[in-house]
Amino acid sequence: MLDDGPVLEVVGISAFDERIYRAVLASPGITVQELVKRSGESSGRIQSALSKLRAKGMVSRLWGRSPRWTATDPGTAIRSLVRGLQSELDRLTDTADTLEAVYRRLGQDPEEAGQFEVLAGSEELARWFVRLQLEAKDEVLTFDRPPYVLDYRNPLQGDRLRAGVRYRTIYAPEAFKHAGALDELDNVLKAGEEARVLPGLPFKMVLADRRRAIMPLHLDPPLTRSVLISGSTMVVALAELFERLWQEAVPMRPQPAPRDGAPEPADEAGPGEAQEGAELGPEDRRLLALLSAGLKDDAIARQLGVSPRSLRRRLRHLLDELNAETRFEAGAQAVRRGLV
Repeated sequence: MLDDGPVLEVVGISAFDERIYRAVLASPGITVQELVKRSGESSGRIQSALSKLRAKGMVSRLWGRSPRWTATDPGTAIRSLVRGLQSELDRLTDTADTLEAVYRRLGQDPEEAGQFEVLAGSEELARWFVRLQLEAKDEVLTFDRPPYVLDYRNPLQGDRLRAGVRYRTIYAPEAFKHAGALDELDNVLKAGEEARVLPGLPFKMVLADRRRAIMPLHLDPPLTRSVLISGSTMVVALAELFERLWQEAVPMRPQPAPRDGAPEPADEAGPGEAQEGAELGPEDRRLLALLSAGLKDDAIARQLGVSPRSLRRRLRHLLDELNAETRFEAGAQAVRRGLV
């Protein structure tokens, strides 16, 4: 088995990461230094592979004087990844059905297709992004994910919210990798934006009043070609896709204001942490939802208003409560129990 070629790329594990996984599987309790000696690769590349494998629930870290790594149950871990892939495929099938309906309508009556205008260059894209917001009277719907034309911030949004325009945004988890992105999210949430998070967001898009939409034609930076879509048919389809993904996405809420004089929790269990043998509280359910949305620990800690150390305690407690060895298993258990 250990000499088989790479087979896990279909579930998002590269050939190199699979090679490291097989090495850990063959030698439980192996250290990074030992992996470096056996593979001849740099410790940085090994650490990166282990981090990605850990995020996918394939390996776990054993703490001690020198951290060691061991593989999780391959059957459980791989089946969990396959279930996640199947969910993505199901969503893609739903999207195909929606777009097929659009295709058939376009084929039957070209006059209803609306207008398509290719926008060349990032300046033209930025100009239309501003124009769509200024012209919006009711609602702006957005798929938000990198790359960005200028900045991830939207300086117009505060004024438009105050003018009564509703903003709903679905973020990809990678949108929060920028320094200050979570603080900016907290600001717009408090200003009135409704936001949710969804891994695997298919593309970028801004749709104003269900009348006009702009979307890049590729996601390779820099964004040089985009399309402006005007007219009922395609815009209606994009709005329907937004609503479907909105139902799947995980809601985000403003970070609660700290109480005057109250220290940030460090060694204690965080607020809302379930006690041994008790039902999971609302904060623990929200924690599970954020985990399933793909957010990293630091981002989750900020969302819950706790320290990273307190978050790690709560994660360990949740794994015990759900009888799970990995975060992926915890997510699967939570779904089966109807907790998220």
